[in-house]
Amino acid sequence: MFGSTVLEVAMGMIVCFGSIALIASSVQEAFASMLRWRAKTLFTGVTDLLNGQSLVLDIYNHALVNPRSDGKATTLAEIPSKYAPSYIEPANFAQALVDSLQKGQVTFTALRPVIAAITDVQLRTCLLGMYDRAAGDVNRFEAAIAGWFDSAMDRISGAYKRKSQFWTFVFALAIAVGFNVDAHQIMATLWVLTVNGHVPATVVVAPTTVQGALSSLDQLPIGWHRLSSLQTQLLQSAVLWAVPGWVVTATAALFGAPFWFGLLGKVADLRGVGTKPAEENPNPGKS
Repeated sequence: MFGSTVLEVAMGMIVCFGSIALIASSVQEAFASMLRWRAKTLFTGVTDLLNGQSLVLDIYNHALVNPRSDGKATTLAEIPSKYAPSYIEPANFAQALVDSLQKGQVTFTALRPVIAAITDVQLRTCLLGMYDRAAGDVNRFEAAIAGWFDSAMDRISGAYKRKSQFWTFVFALAIAVGFNVDAHQIMATLWVLTVNGHVPATVVVAPTTVQGALSSLDQLPIGWHRLSSLQTQLLQSAVLWAVPGWVVTATAALFGAPFWFGLLGKVADLRGVGTKPAEENPNPGKS
């Protein structure tokens, strides 16, 4: 059993899920790049970190944080989204924040009154604590700010990942519906074909491009043409029964193409394992 039907069907399902995941993630990345989701998510995170203080504008005008801008923006709305950075090095953020507090007029040792004048209580308390613990050492102060920023970026990365997964699911579901990639129907059809000896060509080498993923899907029993001959009432019932299969396909795409194609390689190796032949003695005269 495990030498034929189960593994053949498993490989077909893995190719299906991996191909959908590759296509959906590629579409999601294209939209993310076009709409600059990373830069916008980072900007929102920095704004939340500094509680909307004017320091956000000073930091985004700073060349260490935003080297592509002219540094002349007077409001946050003036910062073009196409120039906003998608990533900020924690050390650069720390130096930019210290420079924004000093404004080229206050020495580091005289910076405490400037921090104490920040109107937001939470931000003021946080920065004062780090400043006092630095004990007059600017490097320690910047290191503390960098660590604070880095921990905040972990939460921002989590928020971006959740957003990416949501849209990957949306795109995967749209692909599943558009191509009628019903996981349940595909599995049942592959099982019947394998049992009857009509095994479709199975892709063992994982596709690395969207075109390759589409070619892999062509070898599977998908598409609306299989339902074109049904009467209207039967077609409606078939579509209704296909909804759970579409959801399963879209959900499986969230695991990502690397997961599925890595699993494909393991299953292919398992299928190829057979009885190991006995080694021949190259020297029959010696025991």
